[in-house]
Amino acid sequence: MNIDAIITKLPYWSFVSEDEKNLLVRGTTYRTYHKNEYIHGFSDACLGMVYVLAGALRVYITSDEGREVTLFHIAKGDSCILSASCVINELSLDVQLVAETETELLAVHAGKFQQLMDSNIQVKCFAYELSTKRFSTVVWVMQQILFARFDERMARLLLSIYERTGEKKIKMTQEAMAQEVNSAREVVARMLKVFALEGWIEINRGAITLKNIDALQGLIH
Repeated sequence: MNIDAIITKLPYWSFVSEDEKNLLVRGTTYRTYHKNEYIHGFSDACLGMVYVLAGALRVYITSDEGREVTLFHIAKGDSCILSASCVINELSLDVQLVAETETELLAVHAGKFQQLMDSNIQVKCFAYELSTKRFSTVVWVMQQILFARFDERMARLLLSIYERTGEKKIKMTQEAMAQEVNSAREVVARMLKVFALEGWIEINRGAITLKNIDALQGLIH
């Protein structure tokens, strides 16, 4: 893939100088990943600033016991600053990234992005605004884990998928749902059965169909 043809998609491309554009071209790589392919983790070398051209990423942390906590998702057209924690000293959260679908991305080398931040205040502002946004999401996720009832968390998940896809039929494994709500698959299965008994959803092989969206919304405070 010719970097010159796609690097202009970077959200900060329009406010960098010609010299800075040349720096970006030299320091950016195009990468592809298959669905469920591991991309980055705390033990890996710094990935740098990531921009998703196609597909989607799941960003998560893992406890000492191996439990995964999903923090947020990076969709097409979004950037991930937490993968560049080696660039911004204030970023101390070690995250892991995995491709949710077939994914294409641009990775700006950490050192080159650091140079860009040092020379361009608009790029630095972009980076810090993005980090603030992501950490706000992380805080919200932790609040949900600590304080929200589990039925509310499950309802939020089902409704968020419906809002994102526009489809009442949700094709997601219970294991994947457990990762999203940061719980065990067995707990998810029990709550889905409760929802089904209430007539709010219908459980089929490999899919869940939303039957009463208003009732699910009523669980959210």
